[in-house]
Amino acid sequence: MLLFQLSEHRVHRNNAFTRRYPHHPINKRYDLPLGFDSYYIAGIDNDMLYLGNTTAPLHMLEVNLKTRDTVHITLGLSDRDLPFQAVSVRVRSPYYYVMDGTVPCIFRGILGNWNAGVWMKDKAYFTKALPLGPDSFLINTINSDTQLSSLGLLTKQNGFKVSLNPRILEKQIDGMFDVDGTMVASPDGSAVGFVYYYRNQFMVMDSQLGLLARQETVDTVSTAQIELASANKKGLVQMKAPPLKINHTAALYKDLMMVNSPRLGKYEEPRMLDQASIIDVYNWRESTYAFSFYLYHIGRKKLKEFRVRDGQLIAVVGDMLSVYGLDKGQFKILGKPRTDSEKHNDLSADNRTKTENL
Repeated sequence: MLLFQLSEHRVHRNNAFTRRYPHHPINKRYDLPLGFDSYYIAGIDNDMLYLGNTTAPLHMLEVNLKTRDTVHITLGLSDRDLPFQAVSVRVRSPYYYVMDGTVPCIFRGILGNWNAGVWMKDKAYFTKALPLGPDSFLINTINSDTQLSSLGLLTKQNGFKVSLNPRILEKQIDGMFDVDGTMVASPDGSAVGFVYYYRNQFMVMDSQLGLLARQETVDTVSTAQIELASANKKGLVQMKAPPLKINHTAALYKDLMMVNSPRLGKYEEPRMLDQASIIDVYNWRESTYAFSFYLYHIGRKKLKEFRVRDGQLIAVVGDMLSVYGLDKGQFKILGKPRTDSEKHNDLSADNRTKTENL
């Protein structure tokens, strides 16, 4: 047992970097019991938070972030006879979407009307999808030409179109497991991000998948440390052992990328991983690391995911919802409007990136 615990500490420890922890960058406003630990964040519309449920895919919980009132919602689908395997729900006002990339299908409904109709069927398979606008999705899918994982856009305008950008995800080992990660989008859908699970890097793109930034995190593991087993009789490949995870969940808000890291830096106490989750804050426009802070667990309940919107951090911690306020003095970007010259420089950089991609 002692040897096992020592090996676990080595996995979670990296003395090659040091974090900065300012005083109280976030302040807890309240905790709200959810009843079950199967809820996840589907989306936010003004003061309304919508939570999907992994064990009851057509159940959604509406939470008023101001009054803390909750409403349980049962979603209806115009076609329930499809071979569903991995149903998820996403919200981007004024719509909500019920999706399964294995069918593949996407249902769409208007918030308040809980019966959704087919928006897309049999046009594009995907493993993950995020709505960016009424008729636009960021998807993670398999490129049929290379058989590698790629990011792309699924759009509907006089028919469906899938546009892949194979240059964003960079293969190191197999182009599948080693490029796995989490997709995030800004509250208005104007920027999207991808954070690798198994290496110290994330990317930020515009809504057309033009690359805006490719940045390393404070961790120093730049190559995914995974071992793959030989393919089985069905041609499927699995990992030999659990991989070294560098990043977990994340949130994108204005110029900030916030990444949950399960790894300890220099001088950090191992007991902190039992008490809190570490969030590292980066300014992706300036390619800088700003600081880190703790999101404390509630008893033995740990952080599952979080979002940032309108000066608030909303987190699902086990079967609890935790709401925090951001300190504007430390999250300076929240109260700092961009000047015309800064916007012009950003636009010029975006155009250069698109030209390079072309």
